[in-house]
Amino acid sequence: MASELSLADYASRPKNGRGWVDDLPDDIFNQIWDARHTGHIGKEMTAGWLRMLGYDGATAGRVETILVRERR
Repeated sequence: MASELSLADYASRPKNGRGWVDDLPDDIFNQIWDARHTGHIGKEMTAGWLRMLGYDGATAGRVETILVRERR
């Protein structure tokens, strides 16, 4: 039985309906969304900035999930 869901889509889907990035304030989320979609700031730099702001759970992998979400 074939599925229409790709591996990439399956892997990037939110777990339990929400992902870590979904709990970020809109302003922070949109700054990251803009930076990641223009390619000007990398995911490691973004994760470091988030940790500096106090988001200790920030990782490059978690930051990357913003790419599959809609801008708020």
